[in-house]
Amino acid sequence: MGDMPDRVPVSLYKIDPFDSESFWAGHKSFERLLQVARECQDTFHLYRPKTGFFFSAPGSIEVKTEEFQDTPLSRMVHLTVTTRLGRLTRSARTSNTSMHLWIQKPWVESERDIEKFLELPYVPFNPDLSDYYQIVNKLGDKGVVVIALPDPLAVIAELFAPGDMPNFILSFPKLIHQVLEKMQERLINLYGFISKAVSDAIIRIRGAEYATVPNIPVEYFPDIKKVFCDFVLRYDKKLIDILRSGNKNYVCYHWHGHIEELLPLVIRMGIDILEPVFNTVYAPNTILKIRRIVGEKMVIMGGPLAEDMEFRNSEEIVTITKDAVIQGGRKGRFVLIPSNIPESSPISPQMEQNYIEFLHAGIKYGGYPIS
Repeated sequence: MGDMPDRVPVSLYKIDPFDSESFWAGHKSFERLLQVARECQDTFHLYRPKTGFFFSAPGSIEVKTEEFQDTPLSRMVHLTVTTRLGRLTRSARTSNTSMHLWIQKPWVESERDIEKFLELPYVPFNPDLSDYYQIVNKLGDKGVVVIALPDPLAVIAELFAPGDMPNFILSFPKLIHQVLEKMQERLINLYGFISKAVSDAIIRIRGAEYATVPNIPVEYFPDIKKVFCDFVLRYDKKLIDILRSGNKNYVCYHWHGHIEELLPLVIRMGIDILEPVFNTVYAPNTILKIRRIVGEKMVIMGGPLAEDMEFRNSEEIVTITKDAVIQGGRKGRFVLIPSNIPESSPISPQMEQNYIEFLHAGIKYGGYPIS
């Protein structure tokens, strides 16, 4: 990694057009976009290891699952676990037409629920990575497999209803840190195993965005730097060090939102790749600013904002894409991606055309030398 390619790699990133089991492959409206991606994109396949229920060995926690069709297009899924202090439940709706999971009842709704969660047993567990190697072999030279892992904050953020975590942090700080420490213990084992089980792989860490604006409101957390240090850096630094101590792999840091002020703290952890960094119609030079902060040695993955891909016309998308390539990729170490991808079906004709124009523009303007 780091050698100068003949052009800037361009990718839809989360969409592997060669994966016949993906959400997009199951919907006819994506056929044309997938075909174009197969023909011209540089593919990344995001792989999530099967890590057990909150990283505990299969069979160590009995999870009761109830599932039923509630509408012609959606299903309800109820999960229940029993602890020494009582039951914990989560209810969610899935849809045939969307990748989203709509939480109807989260795991944690009260202080008592946090205490119940802390009672869940933990039996260390190393996941079976045979399916990872199968994907690597199947993809071959058509793309790269990225191992996607959470940090502790990413794990606990999903315990709450959307937007509720800041209130719990303010109300029950000691309990929240206890949960973070328990998740860190489990992740240290997982990261240690992954770091030695694979080599020359990209390992992607997510979770940092939950400790920055807008997920953390400055009205109640005026010292965002302290929040970021307490909830992200103290954990992520250890996890990254573990990855560094294993085989030669590359650390990709997934972090979006307001990152410029805190970015020097993240750089010091020793990451190799930062994503997604995106320009918008209203903030057209963000990639340039981030490139100046991180320097020329770090890989940046970025491009247009997904909302612009949805609502702007194709001419605007081409301009934003060209600017992103110039700002981020003049000296290499840049991968052109959108900030996100379509997650519901059917895709609108305009959005489909915008993503296709994005891919074509990336190839057209990404050849070196970039002018």
